[in-house]
Amino acid sequence: MINTSPEIEHYLQQLECAILHAASTGSQESSHRLDVERCQSSDGLAGACLELLRRRGWGVCSADTSTNNNGQQEGSSQYDAVAFYALTTLQRSPLLSCLPSASPTNNTFSTLRNQLRSLILATISHVPNLHSMPQFVATKVAVLLALLAREEYPTDWMSPFRDVLGALHLSHPNDGNDGNITLDKMACMGMYLSFLDVISDEIVYPAANDAEGTTHNQGEQRKRREQVKDAFRGFPISESNQNNNGPLEPSVPLEHTDVAHIVGWLLNVTVTVTAQAQENASDDMLILAVRAVATLKRYLSWIDVRLATNQNLVHLLLDGLGGASSGGKDCGDGSIDEEPTQRTLLAVECAHCLGEIVDRGMDEQKKLPFLTELNIFGTLCQLSRLEAGSGTAVDSRLKVGKLDLTTIGGTQIEAVAAAAELIDTAGLALIQGWELDPTLQPTNVQMEQCLELVLACLAFDNIDVSGAVVDLVSRILVSLEKKEDYWNNVFGAADSNGDTICIKILSRILLILHLRMKYPIDFQFDYEDEEEAEEEVYRTQLRKLYQRIVRLRPQITLQFMGSCLSSLPQPLSSSPTCDIEAALRLVYHYGEGRRPAPGAKSALKDAPFREIVMALHRSDVCSHPHREVLLLYYDLSVRYSAILKDSPELLSLLLGSLSGNRGLQHPHPRVRCRCCYLVLRLVKLVGAKAMRPHVEVIVDGIQILLFPPTQSEILSIPPNEALYLFEATGILLGTTGLDKEVQVRCVTAVLTPHIRSIEQTLQNPDLTRDIETFGDQLSMSISAIAQLSKGWQNHPPPEVQTVLAAAVDICHHVLVALPSSPLVRNRTAVLLQRMILCLGEGILPVMPSFFAPLLSHCTLEDDVLDASQLINQLCIKFKEKAVASVDSAILPFLQKVLALQLGGSETNGSSNGISPPPHLITEQLSIRKQAFATLHHIAVHNVSAVLYSKTNVASLGDVLQLMNDGATSVPDPVMNKTCIQFFCELVIQWGCDSNQPSQVPPTDVNNAFFDFVYGIFVPGMIHCILGTAFNIKDALHCRVLAEFGRVLWFLKQSRRGSVEFQSRVVEWLVLGEDAAGRIGSPDIIANGFQNVTCGKDMELVLKAWKEELKRQ
Repeated sequence: MINTSPEIEHYLQQLECAILHAASTGSQESSHRLDVERCQSSDGLAGACLELLRRRGWGVCSADTSTNNNGQQEGSSQYDAVAFYALTTLQRSPLLSCLPSASPTNNTFSTLRNQLRSLILATISHVPNLHSMPQFVATKVAVLLALLAREEYPTDWMSPFRDVLGALHLSHPNDGNDGNITLDKMACMGMYLSFLDVISDEIVYPAANDAEGTTHNQGEQRKRREQVKDAFRGFPISESNQNNNGPLEPSVPLEHTDVAHIVGWLLNVTVTVTAQAQENASDDMLILAVRAVATLKRYLSWIDVRLATNQNLVHLLLDGLGGASSGGKDCGDGSIDEEPTQRTLLAVECAHCLGEIVDRGMDEQKKLPFLTELNIFGTLCQLSRLEAGSGTAVDSRLKVGKLDLTTIGGTQIEAVAAAAELIDTAGLALIQGWELDPTLQPTNVQMEQCLELVLACLAFDNIDVSGAVVDLVSRILVSLEKKEDYWNNVFGAADSNGDTICIKILSRILLILHLRMKYPIDFQFDYEDEEEAEEEVYRTQLRKLYQRIVRLRPQITLQFMGSCLSSLPQPLSSSPTCDIEAALRLVYHYGEGRRPAPGAKSALKDAPFREIVMALHRSDVCSHPHREVLLLYYDLSVRYSAILKDSPELLSLLLGSLSGNRGLQHPHPRVRCRCCYLVLRLVKLVGAKAMRPHVEVIVDGIQILLFPPTQSEILSIPPNEALYLFEATGILLGTTGLDKEVQVRCVTAVLTPHIRSIEQTLQNPDLTRDIETFGDQLSMSISAIAQLSKGWQNHPPPEVQTVLAAAVDICHHVLVALPSSPLVRNRTAVLLQRMILCLGEGILPVMPSFFAPLLSHCTLEDDVLDASQLINQLCIKFKEKAVASVDSAILPFLQKVLALQLGGSETNGSSNGISPPPHLITEQLSIRKQAFATLHHIAVHNVSAVLYSKTNVASLGDVLQLMNDGATSVPDPVMNKTCIQFFCELVIQWGCDSNQPSQVPPTDVNNAFFDFVYGIFVPGMIHCILGTAFNIKDALHCRVLAEFGRVLWFLKQSRRGSVEFQSRVVEWLVLGEDAAGRIGSPDIIANGFQNVTCGKDMELVLKAWKEELKRQ
């Protein structure tokens, strides 16, 4: 025990009490105080923690330290909370944080590190029963030893691995094995494995640990890691070698490097432990073997490839891979334990290690001999009893094992899945090199073995096994497509039937895919269930393989498809669900693989495929009891609906099935909902001509479904799915050439009960008390009318317009009743956009009554967008006729834009001088953009009279200032150009003689506008263009410059005359003393402005002005 002064003794007692209090009470405040004290200490309390450990018997022989200074027994407190706190604090202290060697505290820390190292090594060496050490303490000890190695190896601690082995009384790999393994020796081996694991985590895979270091020492930590990693492998780490231009050569023979000793020890431990575990039937020893192989895997990815491919190591791994247990074991009570045994877990880790070896990066030409030497495929064929590639000898030292790739339960599934992953990894490496040189016989044998193994795994009845080789199967298909000659030449010519090896392989894969695409008998098609979702993802991968085969060999696929369908029990309605569903999948996904696109169209050009589809339509498959079979048939019918255009009898059969109790009235809601969408898709795809004979029957049937009679047995359709039926009805009525009287009768029959339902809802006394519920309901009703109107893309007959106008009136009542509902506002805006197309100018008189509630409750960015789109659409379609409709909406719209923008700024503190975050600035600009776009449409489409109407003339100055800000100060060239075009159009309309219709404002408004343009807009734009931020070589800035050149040109050409342009632009802004950009010879620029003949010339003058200013 080191003598301490009374002050230090008192401090240590207080620290110990604080630690015990924090541990016993769990007090956050106490823990925080300890953290603060640690941070304030120069050594992070490292010295104090070392003394606390010594007081608990750490670092000395336990026989000599039976009591401490207070007469307490050491053994009872050696692993208490104080000891654990001390170990944790030492781990976090600066002496283990890779401080630079020039640090002034480095000598002190070096001394403390030496003390810590000696203390830990002495402790683990003298502990009488290491297995009694708690696991959390043992892990912490391993972490500290690894961090010490990172700090001091190899300069200050020459042989950490040998020293730790010696302290744990374990044999060095060169000294033979450790003999009989006792419980205490197992604990020693476990600690050394933890030490090696932490070494790997700290040196090789440090990503998770980088964040723990401070910024200033992260670089030093990375440097130390690289140095330690190089020293492991025998490379010199002196600074002079860091700048060597050539490749570094190891300074230590490979067999003498520390990493070779590590691998050798792990190999010895695995062999010894496995052998004794087999003799003693001990799972505890096998757990140690599993840990050793798992640790080995961490090192295989970066150690010298000669170590990774050591024959003894490879044989050990292959032997372990074949030692997995068979199926689940009987628990004695009739149940089966499906948990993997330790032997199975060992097989899994061995497979992962082999995968790491195979995945080593190297040249493709070196990869083939490397894989041949490993002989993974030959060994796996022997273990799985597959006959392939008999020309390759399997090493006789390999023990008898079994890896069943054909039978469920033959080998525990975890081992089979790991073997499948290994086959996938090794196969991808093999095929890449084989394609480069397919002439080597050993490689050809491996390819044959690989093919048999991968097909066995693909056919295995487990998604973990089968799904693991999907990537390799896909790669094989690519190779068959691009290197077909290689396969045929290497694996044999065509047989007597003319089938090449490629055709045989594809046929085998097709058969396997068809079997694996079948869902399990107990599959419930519940895609929200996690396990069933995994099944669906797996089958999606299989379908992609099928599509590739279709693209590669469509005729083979058609033959296989025909045989699968013909083998089904007849009638099809009685076929097992899994069989009929898989067969229909072949038909449905066939079009996805056909080329050229669209695949469905190309597929129907194949006569056998057309016959298959038509035969399905004539069958009774639509009577199958399972809903998923029914839906798949309907999806298939819609995908290949082109065949129905020329087959009215088949179309009638399909429509009858879709509209009856096998479709829209099916008991299951999923079928009813899906059929609503499919009816719409079918109507669109088949076309008006084919649907014409069925229109009235379908529309009448849909009407009954949408509005069933009272006390009817008709099943309800959800409102959001009913929208598809409304759209289908509109398309049938508006595009199939029905007489006007029929259109009016049918649309009235559909809308009358719908409007009556809306009116009843509006009379509900709870309407305004439950805005969310009623808003959702009524918004669906408005959407239904909008969907119905899609059938009339152009102006419908006047009689139909009258019916639609009545529907618009009831929608206005809904908006007035629930203006605070965002859904109602949005759906109303969508309806109005549709009615602009359907009603034409008939919509104009009612638009102001809609704008008032829409804008008065405009509280969201989406509301701004909806209002902007409405105004824009009116301006684009009706031009000057839209003035009266939008006049009262412009000013409220701009006010709402400003309110939303300011509201966002105030919420985020910009009013206090704090700039909002960049993403909020972007959102604010997007809101302003709507105002810029709307005013731009008003100017461009000759609706500018609204700017000086009695309603808006008082705010004209604010409008002009808004657009001026957008042109000169918004950091977006696209917005700048939009705002400049606004001024350009107004200059043309209000100041130039033109053949186009022009609405010139009153003289006072006109003068005020041009005063603003000359006094504010033009100077601001010139200042912006001549500024350093404006880049004339940027494409977007060039467009801004060109647009402003047009403005200047039309100003000069305006009715106000070129004299005003000369005085207010040239003399003031170019030649004046307060000119925006003073240059040495402004006369050149002035003459350029005077002699321009078009807007392009103005642009060139502005460029010359900027270039001249840049040269000064």
